[in-house]
Amino acid sequence: MNLQKCRYLLSLIILLLICNCGEEKIGRKEDKRGYPKRIVSLAPSITESLYLLGVEDRVVGVTVYCKYPEQAKMKDKVGTLLTPNLERIYSLRPDLVLATREGNREKTIKRLRDLGLKVFVFDERRDFRDICNQFLILGKMVGKRKEAMSIVNEAKKRFLKIKRKAIHFPKVKVFWEIGARPLVTVAKGTFSDQIIRTAGGVNIAHRSQVRYPRYSLEEVIRKDPDVIILVEMGDITSEEIKSWQRFKDLSAVKNRRIYTIEAHSVCSPTPITFVKGVEEVFHLLHY
Repeated sequence: MNLQKCRYLLSLIILLLICNCGEEKIGRKEDKRGYPKRIVSLAPSITESLYLLGVEDRVVGVTVYCKYPEQAKMKDKVGTLLTPNLERIYSLRPDLVLATREGNREKTIKRLRDLGLKVFVFDERRDFRDICNQFLILGKMVGKRKEAMSIVNEAKKRFLKIKRKAIHFPKVKVFWEIGARPLVTVAKGTFSDQIIRTAGGVNIAHRSQVRYPRYSLEEVIRKDPDVIILVEMGDITSEEIKSWQRFKDLSAVKNRRIYTIEAHSVCSPTPITFVKGVEEVFHLLHY
């Protein structure tokens, strides 16, 4: 073998070694990012957010209440929000479990961590800003920061559009029912209250001292709402409309302005479903 061929082979070997080293470094760099590859979600809003971010292939377990989008129903079930099956969660070998302070018990979080699992707990959400901020945090955690920012920006544009339109309509008094027996509503410090106000409504229970107060029937009659909105869940279905019909002096009854709304968009929303909820309530109040 002549000297020229030897030099060529030596250069080729050196080049291959450099490339391999570079690939190993890149691989190590990707691993250091620590983006989770196996995620268990313990809240419907988190599950829907993960799908919205396009990382549904990483979701290995969800609660029985995670029904949106439709494909989420096909994922392995790990129990309910309050009583998840810890053994089942552990068996799925997640590198991240996502929970919420409002929906999941503290002792559940502790037991999961005692099993050696990494658990991230989102704080309670009181308004649209909280919903957007938490969505951005989730996006960053799963390596989808840009996508999360784009979704949030789109939601904010739609939110502001409805808010500006609502200014030009008369205010509408609203009673928002989330529980029938006993009668339960929403007050200040809830994103449902913000939905009402943004859509151009006045929540008759806004000043209540607790976020989700029991409310007396007498107080509803006294404040005489223009509109009653029934959030369909639990003991509230379209049949609940009939129970209000006996109060014929109520403005909402006289004017046939008792509506039902699906719980999905107003009880555990992503930035997009929250805005859809605002848009839906806006049309109920003003059209």
